Amino acid sequence: MKTLLTTLVLLLTVSPLVKAQNDSLPQPKPLLLEEKINLTRLELKSSFMAEDPVAVGLWLDSLARLEDEVYVGVSWDERWLLYFWMENFGTLLSEAGEFGQEARDIQSFKVPPPADSLFELIDGFMLERRFEVFQQIRHAFLNDQEKAFATMLLEYLLRLNTNEDDWYARIEAFETKYPTSKFLPFLRSVKPSILKPANKAFGISGGFLSGSWSKELDRSVRPLFAFNIEAYYWVDRWNLQLGGIFGAPRIARDVSDGLETWPKNDPTNFTRLSLELGYDVINNSKLRIFPAFVGAITYFGPPTPDEDSDEEIPEYYDNFELFEAHLGVSLTADTKLFKQNYSSWGLPKGSYHGLRVRLGYNWLNFGKDTPDLRGNLFYFAIGYNLFGYLEAKK
Repeated sequence: MKTLLTTLVLLLTVSPLVKAQNDSLPQPKPLLLEEKINLTRLELKSSFMAEDPVAVGLWLDSLARLEDEVYVGVSWDERWLLYFWMENFGTLLSEAGEFGQEARDIQSFKVPPPADSLFELIDGFMLERRFEVFQQIRHAFLNDQEKAFATMLLEYLLRLNTNEDDWYARIEAFETKYPTSKFLPFLRSVKPSILKPANKAFGISGGFLSGSWSKELDRSVRPLFAFNIEAYYWVDRWNLQLGGIFGAPRIARDVSDGLETWPKNDPTNFTRLSLELGYDVINNSKLRIFPAFVGAITYFGPPTPDEDSDEEIPEYYDNFELFEAHLGVSLTADTKLFKQNYSSWGLPKGSYHGLRVRLGYNWLNFGKDTPDLRGNLFYFAIGYNLFGYLEAKK
């Protein structure tokens, strides 16, 4: 009896101490929301790799409940690809019908899911099975509108819509056929911005020019190497172009006007401003060629002295300041090297940039006052051209 009483006393004494020790142990730290999302996504990934659609659906529901105004549990494209994989077309179309640009913008401001390779795993698997999934859409219990949208949606999610023009045309066709469709907000959010061109355009070009003279000019003036620039307006194959040539060839021999002599090796100033009217004889996807008639005014003479310079101006300068007007012809060829990046310029389809080659002949009139400068100019120019259509009125 004494032993029993002793045991009871010990138990009553030790129990509170044990309880006190347990109460003093630190409690496990609760998981943060971001950590819960990470762990749940790992479970989702494992279920997908195990090809368990029921478990995948449950983990998707868990991630949906974990989301709040800050964190995203699973991105919309991951979720929709999984719906395709599970053949859950009803839920997919229901969500897509309420998902437009505004919903995309809201989600873009939230903290995205971790980079855990879940999307890459789903994307690669679905890309490999895409033909099978397209057949599932075809045989699903969906109406024509839903089948058309689901097909386009899968192409978009798997980045199969590589042809921007074709993708734009397909969305336009869907809008025309189903003008009241609930899927239009989403399709319009992924519709490329392609501006329709008007039958008008503008352009600029610039480059380098090499010219050779004829008759007396060829003996009196060294070959022309110059910079040329053009700005033009294009309407229905017609080209109205303003141009300028700026060079400084040297005098090749002593030039006389009967009173003064312009000495050999003296520098010159050659400036030509022109107005051209041309018509496209060839205008296809790779090349544009147009001949043109030219009217121009030209200054040819000694270089203009610096106003701040104390150097005395030679007396003969005034005798050789020559202005004249003349006619000419030109032939221009544009190569359309780069046409796919017009959208980055904010220009309509068809705009381009590329190399420009020009040939020209000018009937100059310097010889009427100075016989040593009688002759004409033939030139070859190569440069770069930018051609931009104007947007058609809506």
